[in-house]
Amino acid sequence: MGTGAVGHSGDAAGREILALDDFAALLASPPEAPEASRRAHFVGPSPGEEARFAAMCAAHGLVALDPLERQLADLAAVRFPAAADGERRRRFIAEQLEAAGGAASYGAWAYFAWARTLVHLLPEDAYFEVITNRNRDKITLEEQRRLRGKRVGVIGLSVGAEAAVAVAQEHLCGEIVLADFDRLDLSNLNRLHAGCDELGLPKTTIAARRIARIDPWLRVTLYDEGVDEGNLERFLDGLDLLIEECDGLGMKFDVRRLAKARGLDIVYAADERGFLSVEPYATHPELAPFHGLVAALPAARESFPTPLAFMKALAEWLGGWSGITARSRASLEQLGGALCGYPQLASEARFAAGQIGHVARRLLLREPLAPWVGQLDLDEILPLSPGRAGV
Repeated sequence: MGTGAVGHSGDAAGREILALDDFAALLASPPEAPEASRRAHFVGPSPGEEARFAAMCAAHGLVALDPLERQLADLAAVRFPAAADGERRRRFIAEQLEAAGGAASYGAWAYFAWARTLVHLLPEDAYFEVITNRNRDKITLEEQRRLRGKRVGVIGLSVGAEAAVAVAQEHLCGEIVLADFDRLDLSNLNRLHAGCDELGLPKTTIAARRIARIDPWLRVTLYDEGVDEGNLERFLDGLDLLIEECDGLGMKFDVRRLAKARGLDIVYAADERGFLSVEPYATHPELAPFHGLVAALPAARESFPTPLAFMKALAEWLGGWSGITARSRASLEQLGGALCGYPQLASEARFAAGQIGHVARRLLLREPLAPWVGQLDLDEILPLSPGRAGV
């Protein structure tokens, strides 16, 4: 589940590469507390500054990791893939380093302030070339280039965080915008890819750091207080696709009303019986919000008399009360009694993220997908064998 709250906090990952003097100034006067940071800063020592750079890292207790040799070997293999190209690869690597004035000044060092760590990386375009190479030709070079210009928004960072990471890892966009007001609780760790050392952190921070560790060059913008009627229009501006994973009923309806008016496509998947909704408003402007299954603005959460009453209303966005599993219905009937929260599983969240990634890729590449809503239910696809008892 996810978001639906108030306020806005923007945070776009820039690509400026700091000179060593500027990096020293950043360390002396950081723009935010290092433990609260969630994006990389880039520093590029000039030739001959290796010793000063190393001394600066030591003075500030920073760990400098240098996996550049492996990355350059990857880049050379991408450029010269034939098995007989070993000598060309070695010559290419030597030429790259010579042109940069030495290994330490080649590419850039990504500084992850929260981890007090720097990692030596290929230049941005070369990093992109290598990290996307093994997408081919599931995603062609031309398609990857087009996707790099896309902007994707995600509202709600439980299932949404897994979807956001899938989108980032496949490089389906050049910028991703994340919104959630919530913080990580211990009960979230049954399904979210996070750790006990991150308890209490904003879910936006956790997702942004996960993405930064995969590709620090990817732009990430954060709405730490979620979205509401005051900032929703701004959140949607410039998006090519919206991944909607919030549990605010009014927000789920409002965002579709605005997306329909803008011709903005939405994909939504629930971690319940493989529920999936594909809403291509760009090519199907006649499509009613959420396929017409929820016809009017739902009531606010606080207006429901019991947690179960709210969950039954939320179930309308999951395929209906009769459309969720018997186990889930039995759990939900215990809310406020034996259970404190909605049951969710890690495998179901990952499955939903995979569905979203597949649909997102096709919508962003402007494949003419038809509207679709229903369940890709593995329990139905993988039925029990008649007459065979379990152990």
